[in-house]
Amino acid sequence: MNEKDYFKEDFKYYKRKNPPPNLDHVIDFDLKQNLEAVVCVREQYLPVVSKEIQCQTCEKLGLRNHLTWNLYALKHLDGFVYIQNPFTTYGQRTWIRKCLEKYPTKPSVTNLDLHYKNVDDIWSLKDSSDSEEREYIQKLCWATLGYHHNWDTKIYDPNWRSEFPNCLEDLSRHFAECLGFISFKPEAAIVNYYSSKSSLSIHNDHSEEAVDAPIISFSFGQTGVFLIGTENKLEKPSAMFLRSGDIIVMSKSCRLSYHAVPCILKENVDDRYCDTESSGWIEFFKYISRARINISVRQVYENKS
Repeated sequence: MNEKDYFKEDFKYYKRKNPPPNLDHVIDFDLKQNLEAVVCVREQYLPVVSKEIQCQTCEKLGLRNHLTWNLYALKHLDGFVYIQNPFTTYGQRTWIRKCLEKYPTKPSVTNLDLHYKNVDDIWSLKDSSDSEEREYIQKLCWATLGYHHNWDTKIYDPNWRSEFPNCLEDLSRHFAECLGFISFKPEAAIVNYYSSKSSLSIHNDHSEEAVDAPIISFSFGQTGVFLIGTENKLEKPSAMFLRSGDIIVMSKSCRLSYHAVPCILKENVDDRYCDTESSGWIEFFKYISRARINISVRQVYENKS
C-alpha cells in the first residue's frame, strides 16, 4: 500500500484557483496568527553583534537597526529561521532595483539565454522600439550569479562562474554572521522572478557540496505561500506567508528539507517600499506590484582548511 503524500496534497490545495484555498491556517508572522509551532529566537542570535557594528552595517545595507528585528524558528524543524522584514523602505527599493537593473545583466545567466542570443540589459529593453525586446522583462524567470546552476544536471561546474556581486555578498554575510555562521562564503545565487500565476515546485537544494552551510533566501514584492517540510518528501509541510522583505535561513537538518511555493498572492504593499511620487521608482513599482522576486544565496564548496 502506497504511503499518502501529504506534501503533494497540500501543494495542490494551495495552488488551486477554483475554488481558491482557505488561508486561515497559514502561519502569519505579521498578524501573529497560527504561531503554535513557532518560537521567538531573537535573543538567541542578535546579542552576538556589537551595537556599533550594527548601526554602521545596517545603514550601509538598507536595514533597520537590529534592536527592531524579529526572528522566529519552527519548534519541530532544526535549522529553520525566519526574519521578519528587517529592511528600511529605502533598502527594499534599493534591492528590488538591483534585482531588475543589475542582476539579470551579463555576465549573469538567465532563462532568456536558452531562447535568444546576446540578450543583455533586460530592464532597459522594456522601452525598446522592438516589440519582442519589450517582452523580455515579462519572460524573465531566473538569473544565476557567481557559480551558475545547471538546471539539467543539478551540478555546479567549477569552471562556469562569474564574479559574485559584492553588495549581495555583504548582505548575505551579515545575516550569516548574525546567526553564527562566521565562515559562510556566498558563492552562488539564484534570483527567481515570479508572476502572479507562477509557482515553485516541490524540491530540496542538494546540488551544493557545502551542505553544512546555510541557504539564505530574500523575498521582495508580492506575498508567497511557502511550504516547508522535512527530508521526508511525504510528510505534511508547514505553510507560512513570505511577505516583501522577509528572509528565511535554512541550515542543519532543515538544509535538505523539501519546500515549495504553490501560489503568489496579490497584496497591497505600498507602505513597505513604495514611493510612487518618485519618478525614478514608478516603473519598478509597476513591476513589483504584480510580481514576486526571490534571491537565494548559497555556498557551493566546502571551505578549504
